[in-house]
Amino acid sequence: MEHNIDQATKIYTIFCDLDGTIWEQGDPSELAKPGYQPKMIHGSLDKIREWDSKGYRIILTTGRKESLREVTAKQLSYAGVVYDQLVMGIGGGSRVLINDLRSNGDRSAFVFQPERNQGIAEIDL
Repeated sequence: MEHNIDQATKIYTIFCDLDGTIWEQGDPSELAKPGYQPKMIHGSLDKIREWDSKGYRIILTTGRKESLREVTAKQLSYAGVVYDQLVMGIGGGSRVLINDLRSNGDRSAFVFQPERNQGIAEIDL
């Protein structure tokens, strides 16, 4: 999935959802159970590591409750997912990113919406 993103700016801040995006959407009642580990979607870990190696800022987002932060952080660590920040509790509703245009009028924000459980491997920045 390739988009015409301004290549003059090489460092991106990536906001990436967890469940259904980098790992498979699981049963919410299982999330906090001891030993539960979500299944990574093929290619997602490699893509996150690629972005990290390019110096991109990776902010993971999730509708999971703040009370699940510790277990979520452990799951991410166990899976080998690197990130800069984890934003919890943003709910399951639609998400809206509001960002101004660059001074030259170019877009400064882009959206990618892969099908649930399809992962991020095909996203090229």
